Amino acid sequence: YSTDSIYDMLQMVASYNTDQCEAIFNDGTKTFFEKGSFSCGPVVDNEQGSYLTMMSSGGLKFGIINIVGNFGTVFVDQSYWQSAIAARPASTHKGYLLGGLVWFTIPFALATSLGLAGVALQLPLSVSEAGAGLVPPAVATHLFGSGGAVMMAVMLFMAITSTG
Repeated sequence: YSTDSIYDMLQMVASYNTDQCEAIFNDGTKTFFEKGSFSCGPVVDNEQGSYLTMMSSGGLKFGIINIVGNFGTVFVDQSYWQSAIAARPASTHKGYLLGGLVWFTIPFALATSLGLAGVALQLPLSVSEAGAGLVPPAVATHLFGSGGAVMMAVMLFMAITSTG
């Protein structure tokens, strides 16, 4: 899938009404679509119901909470201070700036690309499944098959073993 096709699919998903969503989330005999449980149709409280907007009250709240919380983590966590004291003073500021950029970029890029791909492809993930972090493995498995599941497992293993 190209970025253009994902964009077109997101625009199409945002334009669906309840009847169209029920038809998509249908197991052959009945629908399992419940409004608010699946990403189908326009997004409430987003500019024009779009999935691709920065004008979202929920996104603004999340951003503020995330920034305040993560600044607190950096200033209070002892491991950050130990790393700063152990490093050479000339390289400390470069390391912290680079680490901060990477810390933000990788999760943001993965969450945005895989989350929007999950909506565009209309994968049958409920709100509780998305909240449990199952969107990235579902999208990777949908796009790459079992190789996608292996890639997500390797990435998760590397992230866990690199902390500490």
